[in-house]
Amino acid sequence: MQNKEKGAKKYLGGIICLVIVVGIFGGIGSVMGVPNMLNTIMKTAHDLLLNTVFYLMAICVITGALGSIFVEFGVVSLLERILRPLMKPLFNLPGVASLGAVMTFLSDNPAIISLAKDKRFSSYFKKFQFISLTNFGTAFGMGLLVIVFMISQGYFVEPFIGLLGAFIGCICSTRLMQRFILKQHPEFKEEFAAVLSEEEMKEKEEVKETSMFTRILNSLLDGGKTGVDVGLSIIPGVLIISTLVMILTFGAGDNGVYDGAAYEGIEFLPLLFGKINFLFDWLFGFEHPALMAFPITSLGAVGAALSLVPEFSAQGIINGNAIAVFTAIGMCWSGYLSTHTAMLDALGYRKLTSKAILAHTVGGLVAAIAAHWIFVLYTFAFGTPTTFEGGADRYITTSPVVIEYVGENQVRVGDRVFTDDADDTPEEEGSLARVIEAELLKNHDLVEVVDGEKIDAASLISAEKFSAETRESLISEVEAGFEMYREDIALKMYNRPLSELTPEEVAALDEALPFQFSR
Repeated sequence: MQNKEKGAKKYLGGIICLVIVVGIFGGIGSVMGVPNMLNTIMKTAHDLLLNTVFYLMAICVITGALGSIFVEFGVVSLLERILRPLMKPLFNLPGVASLGAVMTFLSDNPAIISLAKDKRFSSYFKKFQFISLTNFGTAFGMGLLVIVFMISQGYFVEPFIGLLGAFIGCICSTRLMQRFILKQHPEFKEEFAAVLSEEEMKEKEEVKETSMFTRILNSLLDGGKTGVDVGLSIIPGVLIISTLVMILTFGAGDNGVYDGAAYEGIEFLPLLFGKINFLFDWLFGFEHPALMAFPITSLGAVGAALSLVPEFSAQGIINGNAIAVFTAIGMCWSGYLSTHTAMLDALGYRKLTSKAILAHTVGGLVAAIAAHWIFVLYTFAFGTPTTFEGGADRYITTSPVVIEYVGENQVRVGDRVFTDDADDTPEEEGSLARVIEAELLKNHDLVEVVDGEKIDAASLISAEKFSAETRESLISEVEAGFEMYREDIALKMYNRPLSELTPEEVAALDEALPFQFSR
């Protein structure tokens, strides 16, 4: 009887798995068509492998070599000594924990485990502090790779704002984990993680007799080899997770038809998160719900999440705030769902995995929120950060800004509905001009109105469904949005407001724009 029950459970699990797989791919195939779905999966994975994975691997090799040089010649030890005074007041950890932060920043989450296995290192920690190293080290995992990648995309200030956000998220995650541990095991507050014997107390110093050239060469090659290993390890995450996320995030091709090209999809995630995008807009500053794909992917692999950034940029839906938030949440989470269990198992405390995951989930969200509001404060104080690659040109895409007539003096821009009244409801409130400005920055193309057929903003006055007063009001909103947009582009190109530009600079700015507004 028991054997029959076990067999039934085994088959039930297989049936459930089959239903889920068929449901997911059947649903995608019903929208895209099965041949197009299969072609898109293969072409997206192939393009990610060639243009993203190998690019990330190159960064891994360079940063791995740099990290190895830092270790070999004492830079890591220097950083550890500088950061040591911060450990106790911020993280409630001994000063030597800073070495773990530096090592994971230069490599990946598991580096903290290799340190923790050293009894001389772990002897500094009480047990509750020792266990919280899992959360502490993870928050800085692959930090150098993430920052270098974001800088390579043309952003400089934003990644370091994100680093500060990750630092704040790490404090939250580490402290919360320690609280969970002490609540469940109060005895760990006084017990040390390791006790050294007399022999182990004796430090062994090795005198390096190799030449400077050999040390440099060995460090570069060994670090580069480690980078290759990291680059290879991110391939499954990028190809599997990113391909699925992209199919659920992006839409049909340029002509609105599925043809099996790479990076097509069914726009499920934007639809899902669009229902509560007001929450992500306030917390993270995300102007497009598709951007939530990055944090979701970071749960499993930050390398896979980074592969989304170039496509977001090509779609014109990314900005400096998103880069800051991506850096913070990418560093802080850095694939913790796939590493926390193994890391705690290696430390011998697997039973606390659920506590560590909960604490780190909260820490990552805090990191993202902190990065967003720090970015807001930065732009308020210093203006929008400039980019490396061509100023305004990096924002140019071909998608139009669409203002849609929805009846009774109401218009829709994106997911926002506006009326011509001053009595907008909480769902409608907000400046139409501000939304148009954001859409212009995102799309950098003609403002259009959908009223049976698309007409440009200059012809808006001829739209018969709008009253003369409403037409004039809408034209004024479009014009105001355009002027705010010009102001933003001036800050991006010259890092100065429009009013401070010379006539020659204003002329160059207007020439760089893909269109001009006219009544």
